[in-house]
Amino acid sequence: MPKLIAVTIGDINGIGINILLDLWIKKKFRHFILLSDIEYLKKYIGRKNLKIKLNQVNINKNINYNSKELNVYSYNSLSPEHNTYQSLKFAYKLCINHICIGIITLPLRKDLIIKNIDKKFIGQTEFFQKINKKNHSNMILYNSKIIVSPLTTHIEIKKLPNIIKDKKYLFKQIINLYYTLKIDFNIKNPRLMISGFNPHAGERGNLGKEEIDTIIPVIKQIKKKGISINGPMSADSMLIKNNLNNYDCFIFMYHDQALIPFKFISQFSGVNYTGNLNIIRTSPDHGTAYNLIESKKISNKSLVNCIKLVKRIYNNRNLNDKS
Repeated sequence: MPKLIAVTIGDINGIGINILLDLWIKKKFRHFILLSDIEYLKKYIGRKNLKIKLNQVNINKNINYNSKELNVYSYNSLSPEHNTYQSLKFAYKLCINHICIGIITLPLRKDLIIKNIDKKFIGQTEFFQKINKKNHSNMILYNSKIIVSPLTTHIEIKKLPNIIKDKKYLFKQIINLYYTLKIDFNIKNPRLMISGFNPHAGERGNLGKEEIDTIIPVIKQIKKKGISINGPMSADSMLIKNNLNNYDCFIFMYHDQALIPFKFISQFSGVNYTGNLNIIRTSPDHGTAYNLIESKKISNKSLVNCIKLVKRIYNNRNLNDKS
């Protein structure tokens, strides 16, 4: 059996499943198991008039993979949102039981999950951190040109100062990121650059004390471990050409500091990777994009790069396990 990737259904009304099935039809990506209630998938395929044969792989609880059909791990669901949520759980199960080498999560609507299924749902990054029983995980945005990572993820701006003041949290996040770069990305001696929290990295305390009180002491602590890290730098000038050539990863304090420049540079060809998990989880860096359904402007680059990164990290982990 080939090395299989688990792909979650995401929002079945979004562009994710559209892109995935297009790749399958064109025979560009076939070695995967799609996680979905098969009845919802049948309705979708019928509605789109697609000529796709489905193979339910978990009949009698055995994985019955067929290389010539679209392989679906099915389960019962109560609604489209429940189907989306269930797919995350079963994808994790396939990976933790070593049936699949990694997960690609197609884009979903968080607001619908929160409203109809789980009021405490924050995002897919946090979901897999919780189900994998990890105290820390890293959101890593990867593109062939750049790797960035925010130290916090989907958190209200007003809550950020208290989190940034936690030296233990910052230290653990950076250390975990460093080892993810070494093991999963096979970078022998990762060179890190880290931003400040305030504009212009606080201007020596004139625009905020987080850099002086927390970030600089944590950087000094990390340097004592022999790790190459420079900063805190002004976030607005970190991603200049000279820095791109001299650093392996750019660390930002919060979500938008990292994702705004990343998406501009990657032009929606990037990959969202969750570091510090026992499993491999990637996701396209675009959303459900209802407005692009049936449009010729839809790009498959991000999903294709997710596939490539799952395989690369799987090989890197095996390589580093043996060394």
